[in-house]
Amino acid sequence: MASVGDFYFVGRAGSYTAQSPYQDDQECINWYPEIDPAKNPGDPMLNISPMRGVVALYPTPGMSFAAQLTAGEVRALHVLPGRTEMLAISANVLWLVSLNFTLINLGTISTNTGQISITDNGLEAMIFDGANRYSYDIASKTLSAPLTDGPWTGGVQGEAVDNYIVYAQGGSQQWAATSLLSSATPALSFASKFGNSDNLVSLIVDHRQVYLLGETTSEVWIDVGAFPFPFAIIPGSNIQHGCAAIRSISRLGNSFALVTQDTRGQGIVCTLNGYQMNRISTHAVETTLVGQVISDAVAYTYQMNGHEFYVLTFPSINLTWVYDSASGAWHKWLTWNPLTSSFDRHRSNCCANFGGQIIVGDYLNGMLYSLSNSIYTENGALIRRLRRCLHLTADLQRQFFNEFQIQFQPGVGLANGQGSSPQAMLRWSDDGGSTWSNEHWCSIGVMGNYKNRAIWRRLGEARDRLFEIVVTDPVNAVIVSANLKMQAGAN
Repeated sequence: MASVGDFYFVGRAGSYTAQSPYQDDQECINWYPEIDPAKNPGDPMLNISPMRGVVALYPTPGMSFAAQLTAGEVRALHVLPGRTEMLAISANVLWLVSLNFTLINLGTISTNTGQISITDNGLEAMIFDGANRYSYDIASKTLSAPLTDGPWTGGVQGEAVDNYIVYAQGGSQQWAATSLLSSATPALSFASKFGNSDNLVSLIVDHRQVYLLGETTSEVWIDVGAFPFPFAIIPGSNIQHGCAAIRSISRLGNSFALVTQDTRGQGIVCTLNGYQMNRISTHAVETTLVGQVISDAVAYTYQMNGHEFYVLTFPSINLTWVYDSASGAWHKWLTWNPLTSSFDRHRSNCCANFGGQIIVGDYLNGMLYSLSNSIYTENGALIRRLRRCLHLTADLQRQFFNEFQIQFQPGVGLANGQGSSPQAMLRWSDDGGSTWSNEHWCSIGVMGNYKNRAIWRRLGEARDRLFEIVVTDPVNAVIVSANLKMQAGAN
């Protein structure tokens, strides 16, 4: 009898559904893999005891209520210098949020939807909603009317560097810089991305260098103290990739990540290493983007438990992918919709590290939430967690599946209510995921039952099998490892 361990169920790949699901049809929804660096996969003790897994699956964080802003889309969050106050825009209202989540209504802007960019120079914050620019005076807590100075009105993305605020016009090659420590823009303080003819999509400042991200190419400028425009291009900094989505850009590690496009195609997620694009997306991620609208993608990054997560949502596709820089794996972070019995994009739309908490804004209802690994619901709504393993096949020869054991962290049941007797639901497919068996339930373990084992027996036979596990109870559903016992049959 053969014994198959963690690799086939827990795995390292996260979510990976290939173009043909018969090649690979892995799913990892609302769990993320964590690799134990203290365990060597070649350790003979791991071979003796397959339950001692190298990789575990941990639940994605839940959300608890923090504040209610104006009903609508939370479009931006920005923590001000001193980190005791935060600006938040929901619908068309600018709010000042304190550490205890007391709210002050600061006024309104002219647009109601769409992502917004906020940055500051220490004295003033600037707000860019595409059509207009606004200034917020930090000391007096006052919001200006739309700014009309500078070479044009509006702006799609703003960043601070060397006490300037730089911003892109959008729909052109032009970008501008304010005066030092000011939101005012001199009439001649602008320049054009000129290395190639494509328009400027967005910009970001990284290591005090301004990356001008065009439609199909990019280039990098730096402050040289010139007048009337203080920046100049860095020779040799041309990059043969552009940006496919203005709001897909977010800092990650020592650089930043974005959804790219070039003259040959689009839909690859990359990070920058110097002036080189490094692909971090997989074929499975890229397959979900083929033929889809991706220009409205939004992204943010947060850190928790030593993991840095790049959260990338595609509103038109109704899908949220998450890249974990610690493992290099992608998983899906999705909200379960009980009305349609299907997954939707995650509710978070923007993010800020504020008051020792990771705060996110909802894309629908104007709420702010606090992310936490000790919360197992989305503001009370149940989270559906799903893991589908690799194909189990031995040259398409018949296999009998005798016993499947998943080592959940046991004894995590709640004192009462849903989750007092948490269950895992197993089903399988013997035809590549085209049809599925009934669900077979097994206990994870009530509170205090620290020796509970989740085991399914007499699971039939197949030439090619996919196992899938689902947990919906609001508990700490950690999958430590898995073990499957099977034997070859007559073929």
